Amino acid sequence: MNKSKKETILDEALALFATHGFARVSISMIAKQAGVTKSLIFHHFESKEQLWETVKETFFKHYADNQMHLFDSEKDPIELIKKSMKYYFEFVKKNPMIPRFFAHAHLENDDKCGLMDQPLIEKGRKLIQAAQQNGLMRKDFNPVILILNFITVINQYFIAECHFSHWDEDLYTNPTAFIDDFIKITIQGIKP
Repeated sequence: MNKSKKETILDEALALFATHGFARVSISMIAKQAGVTKSLIFHHFESKEQLWETVKETFFKHYADNQMHLFDSEKDPIELIKKSMKYYFEFVKKNPMIPRFFAHAHLENDDKCGLMDQPLIEKGRKLIQAAQQNGLMRKDFNPVILILNFITVINQYFIAECHFSHWDEDLYTNPTAFIDDFIKITIQGIKP
């Protein structure tokens, strides 16, 4: 299926923003990369700021919708954590520009990112707290730190391959072994 011009603009804007950040990307750069005119970009997006926000919302929504479905469908909290980690890993593996894009958003103090993922964090926090109250997870940790931990480690695995591959040559030859080990270590750490 052919992508629409708007989808092409979003994809190319993501790649450029992920590589250079918001401030160093111009509409002209995006137009050239997408093979469209600047006027077509402005037909779809009022400004570079609106394009940035749309890129953020579009790609975050891909992840968030599936994670919310996982929250609703998986009733075992330990399995939910395992599946959430695995899903996030696979999502980033298929969309390697996403953590780079959000890294630039954070470096540029884009405070809207924290608002965008707040519903996911709140739902995750409540589910983890319920598991803690029911004795399924240790009670001595902040649920948000668990979420922050797995998101950060997975993002860094993909962002910093050039660095971490020097630590262990096998780390990137078998990504499944990496995520399986990380899940195992995490689950062992949260069980009572």
